[in-house]
Amino acid sequence: MELEPSQIEKKEFGLSLRGYNQKEVDQFLIEVGKNYRELIEERRVLLGELEKLKKERELHFSKEKRIEEALISAQRSAELINESSQERAKLIVKEAEIKAKEVVKKDEEKLKGLDYEIEKLERQKRLFIAKLKSLIETHSELLNFYEEKPEEEKVEKPIKKKVVKKNTSQAGILFEG
Repeated sequence: MELEPSQIEKKEFGLSLRGYNQKEVDQFLIEVGKNYRELIEERRVLLGELEKLKKERELHFSKEKRIEEALISAQRSAELINESSQERAKLIVKEAEIKAKEVVKKDEEKLKGLDYEIEKLERQKRLFIAKLKSLIETHSELLNFYEEKPEEEKVEKPIKKKVVKKNTSQAGILFEG
C-alpha cells in the first residue's frame, strides 16, 4: 500500500483511556508526512535524472553504432582504392577505432556510474524501509504494552491478614505475638 504524505498527516486514531498524547501523535504524523513528502520529491528528481542518463546512454550507443558503420564503410573504401591510398585508408581506420574505443570507454564509465547510483538508491530504499518497519514495530510494541497494562492493573491484589497467635501462660495471662 503506497501512502500519500497527506494520508500520514491527516491520519486520526481513536481515543482510549491512558492513550498517547494526541498533540504529540499529531505533531509526529506531520513530521513523518513532511519527511515522506521530501523523500517522494527526491525520488522523483532522481528518477528524472536516471531517465535523462538513460537517454544519454542510448545516444552514445547510437553514436557507437554509427562509428562502427563508418568503420565498416571505411574498410570497404580501403579495399577499392589503389595500393597508395590503401595505406592512407588504414590510418583513417585506426583513428576511427581509437575514437570508437574512447567513446565506448567513456560510455562504459558512465554506465558503471549509473549502475553505482542505482545500487546506492536501492540501498537507501532498503535502509529507509528497514527503519520504517523498525519504527512501526516499536510503536506497535508500545501500543500493545499500553493496551495490556490497564488489564493487569484491574487484577485485584489479595489483602494479607495478620495472623495473631494467642498464647496463655499458666497464670492465665494472655500473650499476643
